Amino acid sequence: MHPSVSVGLGDVAQPDVRGNMSLSASAGDAGSNAHFSSDFLNAVRPQLNALESVRLTKLDALKSRRRIGWPAMVLLGPLCLVLDFMFIPDFGFDDRGMPWLTVTVLGGIWAWVEFPKWQYAQAYKREILPRIAKLFGDFSYDHNVQIEMDAMQPSKIVPRHSAYKSEDHFAGNYKAVGIQFSEIDLTEKSGKTERSVFSGLAILLTSGVKTFHGHTIIVKDQGRLKRWFKAQTGKLKRADLVDPEFEQLFDVFTNDQVEARYLVDPRIMENLKSLFKDYDGKNLSAAFYDQYVLILIESSKDHFEPSGIHTPAIDEHALLAMRREIEQILSIIDHLSLYDRKARRRASSTA
Repeated sequence: MHPSVSVGLGDVAQPDVRGNMSLSASAGDAGSNAHFSSDFLNAVRPQLNALESVRLTKLDALKSRRRIGWPAMVLLGPLCLVLDFMFIPDFGFDDRGMPWLTVTVLGGIWAWVEFPKWQYAQAYKREILPRIAKLFGDFSYDHNVQIEMDAMQPSKIVPRHSAYKSEDHFAGNYKAVGIQFSEIDLTEKSGKTERSVFSGLAILLTSGVKTFHGHTIIVKDQGRLKRWFKAQTGKLKRADLVDPEFEQLFDVFTNDQVEARYLVDPRIMENLKSLFKDYDGKNLSAAFYDQYVLILIESSKDHFEPSGIHTPAIDEHALLAMRREIEQILSIIDHLSLYDRKARRRASSTA
């Protein structure tokens, strides 16, 4: 998660090493960390020792490649630029005159130099993240699996895109609700250019049965024109709420005003405002529809990554940081009460 995030919305549900949920005052509880250290670290020590050998090998390879690669880039860069200038009529840093030879050669050398770092990171995640996922009970990790776009697209908060990439996929059950979360990157291609329209975390909850009568979305304030456009094209009407500060940050659209007022009650408003501030004003959106709740949190940080090739594989703080990222995601779900189906049924019966 974002390095400055501290959810800070009350008591956080903390998993112990057996996957059982208990309440503690903070994600950094010393007793939980001690338990984590004594049990989990002992269990994964053989894998960590093997990864440390991999790290040292890849670190040596990285240093050797840098001794070769950086001087090569210094020598070949100017030569490639001269050749590009000679053979490209509209030379410049745009689509028509891009110095492709220079970009290709220097980019290729840089990728070759840095490749050992990527190899170590993939080895670490392949060995350790599945084990960290198991700390939370019925959870699994897979680097290559994606959250199905067919489940997310109907939410009306997924930006228009032409390509969808994903990594570090976690899936499991939390308080009888199915959960998936992953890093995703959505890009849109226009002509020869491709731009990112979303990069960050996607969190999808599903109850397995139709849970919501209507469709409600919460998005960062879009301004009057975009607000009108979304309301018209999405067939959702703006929900007028009672918190001016909240409405300065978010727009809420729905086709069920009663359900929207229940879903976005004063406590949820306060939690969303706090979460928004924790992410330094980054884009945050949520959708409640059919059997799903989808949360999109824009972030420029690489999530679920090891500390780096210069940090020993057996470093306890790196493992704690990776576990804490998952805890923080689950704490978001806890504090927004997104899984509280009994309360939702009570609200529906009294509506």
